[in-house]
Amino acid sequence: MSRLLEFPPDMYELHEDEPRLFGHNKDLKRYVEHLKSAMGQAEWRVRRDATAKRFYQSLVGENPEPAGMGRYFDNRDLFAWYLFLGEAFNDHPQNYEVVYGCRVIPVLSALGRNLDNLERVTGYSDRLHRLIFKERSQPNGGLFEFLVAAKYVSEGYEVAFHPEKPGRGRTHDLDVKRGGDCFAIECKRMESGQYHEKERAAMRGLWKPASQALVRTGGSYCFDLTFRTEVETIPIDYLRRVALRFIERDADNEIIYDDVSYGTLRKLDLGPLQSALADSSWMHPGPKYNNLLLGSYRRYESLLLAHKVRFSPNPHFIDAIDQAVALRWACASEAAIDKRARDVIGKLVEANDQLPEGVSGIVHIGFEALGGDAVEQRRFEKIKASVSAFDTRGKPLDYVFCHYFSPEASIDEAWAIDETTHYHKKRPGPLPLGHLSLVTPQDVPFDAGVHWRRS
Repeated sequence: MSRLLEFPPDMYELHEDEPRLFGHNKDLKRYVEHLKSAMGQAEWRVRRDATAKRFYQSLVGENPEPAGMGRYFDNRDLFAWYLFLGEAFNDHPQNYEVVYGCRVIPVLSALGRNLDNLERVTGYSDRLHRLIFKERSQPNGGLFEFLVAAKYVSEGYEVAFHPEKPGRGRTHDLDVKRGGDCFAIECKRMESGQYHEKERAAMRGLWKPASQALVRTGGSYCFDLTFRTEVETIPIDYLRRVALRFIERDADNEIIYDDVSYGTLRKLDLGPLQSALADSSWMHPGPKYNNLLLGSYRRYESLLLAHKVRFSPNPHFIDAIDQAVALRWACASEAAIDKRARDVIGKLVEANDQLPEGVSGIVHIGFEALGGDAVEQRRFEKIKASVSAFDTRGKPLDYVFCHYFSPEASIDEAWAIDETTHYHKKRPGPLPLGHLSLVTPQDVPFDAGVHWRRS
């Protein structure tokens, strides 16, 4: 029987005596209310309840996802998950999920900041309706189009969504005009690749028997390993053998260095986290909880965690912990780095095909840069090479902009974002945009170079 039979009546409210855990973001609030109005309150209540139920079922281990990916959301309505996070940040922060939320809040905030510009775009209302209802499982593409459209309006262009014509095939997204300059714009938003998902699934399979062996001891452990080979090539019993050997030796810590991995194995001291929990409940998942549990915070870390805890009345918060078994892992294999560093060439080919013949073309490609410094540097090198050598097959493609978004939830901030824009142009003279960021406010100065070299 589910532990979540029904939600309390104040599920989506903030009590007068409760703090605003993350402050108040007026730009985010503005766009969230705009989206809710466009969806309709009755529709939103239904979709919000379904989203919240899925989230809390996942938190307490009642995950209905057949694939076992551990997601907190239903992929069939990813838009509702985004809107839930946006609303929760300001209005009911007890329900906000910080790890995924840091990927959503910067985008919705930027759109709220630029809502006046968006509403000047011809066809925006129709495009928004399609996003909310027909494209609910894949909202990233539409939201990226909104960011690009708002940017061109802010720089003095007349902007319109290009009308779709049934039976004519896929066309470009935007028509923009300023003075004597006219451009056809196609926007492409890359999603996370299949290799990344397969790698995570394979590691879960490798870690499960090792984790089970460690849990049976009743002790707490942290394995911190970097793998030399691709995850799919690691022997199926490797981590289990490592765990059993460490249990047998009963050491407090150990360095491992072999042909498969290197790193440390250690018994985990729960004292710092237990002391903090004695004073107050702590939100989980979250970087502050992980920092106290594991002794440090790492940006974009891959973590598998099993812990024996007592939930607070709201299971998004933890009151006590008795045991934890964690694997912090990374893969330094050159083959894995190369496969995670996906190129944009496929999206560029698609975009070029959708541009018209007789109008100067611009392509904007956006993606999250969450792979770590080595992966992002490799991706950057691939993109520079492929975009520079790209054959437009006679299309007047004059500019290509690649937008790297690097969001983060840290122990100091609920969300932050780095944004790098790389461009290639064939047309002489100035760029069509004076400020190249889509999410970062225009009054924030750009630093030279790429963000992963500054981290």
